[in-house]
Amino acid sequence: MDEYLYQSLLLSVLAVALLQLVKQALRPRSRLPPGPWKLPVIGSMHHLVNVLPHRALMDLARVHGPLMMLRLGQTPLVVASSKETARAVLKTHDTNFATRPKLLAGEIVGYEWADILFSPSGDYWRKLRQLCAAEILSPKRVLSFRHIREDEVKLRVDEVRAAGASTPVNLTVILSSGFCIPDLFPPWTTVLAMVTGMKRSLHDIHNTVDSILQEIIDERKAIRDDKIRSGATDNVDENLVDVLIALQEKGGFGFDLNNSRIKAIILDMFAGGTGTSASAMEWAMSELMRNPEVMKKLQGQIREAFKGKAVVTEGDLQASNLRYLKLVIKEALRLHPPAPLLVPRESVEACELEGYTIPAKSRVIVNAFAIGRDPKYWDDAEEFKPERFEEGGVDFNGGSYEFLPFGSGRRMCPGFNYGLASMELALVGMLYHFDW
Repeated sequence: MDEYLYQSLLLSVLAVALLQLVKQALRPRSRLPPGPWKLPVIGSMHHLVNVLPHRALMDLARVHGPLMMLRLGQTPLVVASSKETARAVLKTHDTNFATRPKLLAGEIVGYEWADILFSPSGDYWRKLRQLCAAEILSPKRVLSFRHIREDEVKLRVDEVRAAGASTPVNLTVILSSGFCIPDLFPPWTTVLAMVTGMKRSLHDIHNTVDSILQEIIDERKAIRDDKIRSGATDNVDENLVDVLIALQEKGGFGFDLNNSRIKAIILDMFAGGTGTSASAMEWAMSELMRNPEVMKKLQGQIREAFKGKAVVTEGDLQASNLRYLKLVIKEALRLHPPAPLLVPRESVEACELEGYTIPAKSRVIVNAFAIGRDPKYWDDAEEFKPERFEEGGVDFNGGSYEFLPFGSGRRMCPGFNYGLASMELALVGMLYHFDW
């Protein structure tokens, strides 16, 4: 009897085990997006060594498809390289991809992810974004700072004029892009950051930036207090820092707008509103010099519109409505988006995208550079032809997924109006006063 029970129990265990194996075999496996071949430990990182990542990823997408997955170290990286896949990430599944990976640079330089760019999605980010949209990035506020942009462009024009008629002028702004090794091995980020020296470098940057920003805040607070004491309150909110100090004193935003968060916002505005516009202007000037007919047409319209003026202001620009200037800027942004790879997002949960499974905690980027040069959407995609935008159906407001210089969805760059205002004025200044 005991032997019979023993055999029955053994058969039951074997039957259950067999059923589990059959169930597992019949269960549909996750179909991950295709991607290039991988090596142990480093995964696909060797495909991105000593190359421009956006160009390398564009070439890989032509082989593996518009939605592909690489493994960089221990980090799965999903790359969207078509209008359709970009729409799926930025619109259809925007909620699932609306957060940011916690990159080391955002922690150290970005005041523990306190800025708009790197802050993970959540209550703080939503309130911060609402505050910036209403008080800092509104069209009225952008317009109020126009005298600062005019002063800066005038200084640049004076520098170029002082260089002489035939002297080469360097308009370059140094920017960097890439993938940092410590961020690609999350369990080992702290150790790798110390071994590679990345942590020390980031702290050096942070300390330098922090001291400069603190000095600016202290200086503006002193000037603001003097104006209030003297009763000169008409121009008390003269610049961005003044506005943030006033908001700090006002309060009532659902979070503490302390000095660290003010610094994080200023850093965002400086990086997003000046670095990107300077890069875009440099590329626009390069393309104009490579296409003299386009330059001649634009320069002729600018000089005709402002003939006889010693200085061109933003008010002059608005009154003139230089439509071709806007077409040239759009075409420059198509070929040379300020952020060729949109700032990385991270999937909150696993989801289905274009028939593939995207695991939770995957890093997701949209290759705006590849989409802007895809012959599927653009005739003569590699050519500089501003006239292609004449019909006006494609714009950079986030609704045209074949044209994403500023992104789209919840994480779309909120300050692109700042950059565009600076770029327009700077280009007009360079072309009105000088022949290149």
